[in-house]
Amino acid sequence: MKKTAITELKNVWGRVGLGSAPAPEDTKDTLQLARHGKRTKSDRTAQLNLRIRPNEKQQIALLALREDVSINELFSRMLALYGREHGHVELATRSEGSET
Repeated sequence: MKKTAITELKNVWGRVGLGSAPAPEDTKDTLQLARHGKRTKSDRTAQLNLRIRPNEKQQIALLALREDVSINELFSRMLALYGREHGHVELATRSEGSET
């Protein structure tokens, strides 16, 4: 990593209230730590690709980091909040035997 990238990471890390960034020696061999606990599979099955402004993408990533959740979870929470504020939309399904 370039020195400027590390400086920027430290700035972002501090802005979201996580204190200081971990020291380089604390970031080595971290994959070994993750193998001990099994990651639970998500029930999400659909992919959504968006084109958004770079600053919006950065805001979403920082919000997810601040809340300590994935971007997927943040998006789900945002959708639920929007539904509460503006009403949920449900797809009407045809009952069996109904005509077209």
